[in-house]
Amino acid sequence: MHKHLYLPHLGMRAVKSAVAVGLCLVIYALRGFQGIPFYSALAALQCMQPYHASTKKMAIQRVTGTLIGSVYGLCLLLLQIRQSDHRPGPYLLYCVAVSLGVVVALYTAVALHKKNAAYFSGLVFLSITVVHIGDQNPYLFVLNRLLDTLLGVAVGMAVNEFRLPLRHRRDQLLVTGLDDVMLPRTAAMSDLTRVRLNRMLDDGLPLSVMTMRTLASFLEATAGLRFRLPVILMGGAILYDPVHNAFLEKRELPARRARELIDILRDCGLCCFANVIVGNSVLIFYDDLPEGAPKQMVEKLKVSPYRNYLHRPLPPEEPVAYLMAMDKTPAIEAAHARLEAEQTQDFRMLCYPSDDYPGYSYLKLYRTDATKLEMLRVLQQRCGFTTVRTFGSLAGVYDEYIPDAGGSTLVRRLRRADRVWPLGHSAR
Repeated sequence: MHKHLYLPHLGMRAVKSAVAVGLCLVIYALRGFQGIPFYSALAALQCMQPYHASTKKMAIQRVTGTLIGSVYGLCLLLLQIRQSDHRPGPYLLYCVAVSLGVVVALYTAVALHKKNAAYFSGLVFLSITVVHIGDQNPYLFVLNRLLDTLLGVAVGMAVNEFRLPLRHRRDQLLVTGLDDVMLPRTAAMSDLTRVRLNRMLDDGLPLSVMTMRTLASFLEATAGLRFRLPVILMGGAILYDPVHNAFLEKRELPARRARELIDILRDCGLCCFANVIVGNSVLIFYDDLPEGAPKQMVEKLKVSPYRNYLHRPLPPEEPVAYLMAMDKTPAIEAAHARLEAEQTQDFRMLCYPSDDYPGYSYLKLYRTDATKLEMLRVLQQRCGFTTVRTFGSLAGVYDEYIPDAGGSTLVRRLRRADRVWPLGHSAR
């Protein structure tokens, strides 16, 4: 049986790398074929980083390391210690001088608080003292080596930072779902999707997220993404600011009502998990766990640094963001039916089967107004956006239907919605 051959997408980084190398070769020709284009092309490739900050950091490391290595390489040349003299004494002196020079070059980078430039300082020093010390004019090589690197860094940064002169909308809030939209439900986000989203976020893309996930689950799933706007979590129960690690809005079940619902769930024989917001943290209070999926779930999740499970009763005066029960499907359905019979308007329920534990289901209880739509209105008002455009995996529910769960379609749709096209309208 033949496995499916997967060919990765040709990214813009590869294209820009080719353009940068080509420009380095053209500049070499314009300089009258002076210097060595290999070094300028190498520097350009090393500066071709996914983000502006990493590009600038790499450029500083490359230039600093080249300067340090060039200075010490030139010092060794001035001492007239030659590699070509193969007599035991002079050659041993040459070996000792080069070895000590590497130590000095590396130490200088560290002493200047440029540890990441140490590798480049040693590399340049060795290229001068080992590879080109026998050249007819090694001093000219040192000068050209420095100039080649500076040209390569300049070309790499210019090409990597080049952007088409497009206008972007900043009055429209873009809100996307998470599971089955930005990332597959059972897989991690691809590196390509993360890089593309971060580039747009760094450019000011007004993007938020609304999801059923808890804070811990959201942070784990979106690790490395640089969101700047608040996000809607727990199905609309909270509005969370990822920049300042703060809960901006909460739709909590009152303490007394939460305890009444917990008593009903216990009476149905269910173990209840109460998610409580205390300061900037979410605490999860729970009762004794029955054998099976509930205990397995807690053992699996409690190792996360984002989750705080507490095996103790819920404090009497604490409101609850939401209550959750997990058990075999018949027991959950029976509890759902009993709660429905109350015909109350002060909480809403969500019941669905577990993907991770076949035969088990979840029952979640929220305050009535703890919905994504209500919290979305709050987010729009707080941030001052005139319009909202949503992206999701349910056709007819969201403004834009995203048919796949890999993130590539979402990235294209976000880019299109963010741009201002002729006549001042964004693409639809």
